[in-house]
Amino acid sequence: MTALAHRRRARRLATAAALVFAILWGLPLLWTLSSSFEGSTTPGSRLLPSDPTLANWEMLVDPGGRAVNIFIAFFNSTVVAVVSTVLALLVCSMAGYALAKLPFRGNAAVLGLLLATMLIPGEVVLVPLFQQFRELGLLNTYGALALPHIVSLLGVVLVRQFIVNLPPDLIDAARSDGANAWQIYRYVVVPLIRPALTTLGILVFLGSWNDFLWPLISTSSPSMQTLPLALVTFRSAYGDVDYGVVMASAALAITPPLLVFLFAQRFIIAGISNTGLKG
Repeated sequence: MTALAHRRRARRLATAAALVFAILWGLPLLWTLSSSFEGSTTPGSRLLPSDPTLANWEMLVDPGGRAVNIFIAFFNSTVVAVVSTVLALLVCSMAGYALAKLPFRGNAAVLGLLLATMLIPGEVVLVPLFQQFRELGLLNTYGALALPHIVSLLGVVLVRQFIVNLPPDLIDAARSDGANAWQIYRYVVVPLIRPALTTLGILVFLGSWNDFLWPLISTSSPSMQTLPLALVTFRSAYGDVDYGVVMASAALAITPPLLVFLFAQRFIIAGISNTGLKG
């Protein structure tokens, strides 16, 4: 068997394995969507509902005066995720640019401190973070929900490593033409690091959208609940009987991040593959 035949066989095996994993990954999503249209009170074991109905989705649209309104929570999650993503891209890109291309005393120490801080579990800083936001009077606000996601240590390191790999001649040429640090960042660096920014944006969006623990601690009003927190309350409000409504709310919750990921997955691959480790 020739080398070409070996490569074709390996490609077919890899494709078949990827197809199997894709099916296994997609079946729970299909089951969730199917159960959201199930007319019975318990989820079925089939991918197609035995008694299809829109009643479960109608209960989401009209909560009937219940404390939990899934669409208010959906709006809150959208606001927090979008604001966190936009501000995180700005803050992390500027910090990464400073660490990569603006030499200053203690540059290596700051980078080392960031890398060391990444080893600290997020649960360790929850209590100090809560006390800080309480002193600032930001609890139960959009600011409290969004601010912890804006400064992403992983994002700073990711963007910094990407910028380090940029050709230095481009920045030197811009500097020779009289561009200052801000102009180099805005017109030279930012257009070249779009894959990294796309990757960071997706990671921040998914992280803020799926965050459960911090909204649980920082909010106390049902009107400020984000979607993951509202789903738990929603599930508790309906008890152990009306799974169709719970599945409908879960299907609504996973749709935006799933669409974002499917749309931008190629940017994630490009951003990670082009981010080297030298610096």
